[in-house]
Amino acid sequence: MSETQHSTPNSTPGSHCSSCGAPYGEGVSGWPRTCPACHTVAYRNPLPVAVALQPVYDTQGTALVVITRTIAPARGGVALPGGYINDREDWRQALVRELKEETGIDAASRDVRLADALSSPDGHLLLFGTLPERPADGLPLSAATDETEGWQLLRRPEELAFPLHTLAVRAWFEGRYL
Repeated sequence: MSETQHSTPNSTPGSHCSSCGAPYGEGVSGWPRTCPACHTVAYRNPLPVAVALQPVYDTQGTALVVITRTIAPARGGVALPGGYINDREDWRQALVRELKEETGIDAASRDVRLADALSSPDGHLLLFGTLPERPADGLPLSAATDETEGWQLLRRPEELAFPLHTLAVRAWFEGRYL
């Protein structure tokens, strides 16, 4: 940040222009908003999320890979691997990056197929992508990561930490994402 920008380390998110750093000032609320200094119009867009549906099979049948979260939100809850899409990142690349970060499982972005796009009540867009089914014995051992207790297999639909994950898992087990 240049010396001419007016942001402080403890500023409230959205309180300063992301182009020049000038504060929006008292009384500026709602979106979109226009910077009083550089006149850039800013929009509050929800961050999109990429979520992986990684099917695996073993002698007990077919299952999905899920993780147990060690971070907020939903610390301790079971969820599908996934996370925010980085700036200028393709959603398929984000999906395989998040799968790797949270499970250690490698996948190729070219193999990701869009299964569903759902909007959460708070305005986030979740893109659910399916990957090709693979043998469970070919996966890396489950191990804790910076965000998870490791991965496990979900063998039937159940309530997950996030309602949209629950809906996507149910749809997958019902065969609606084939």
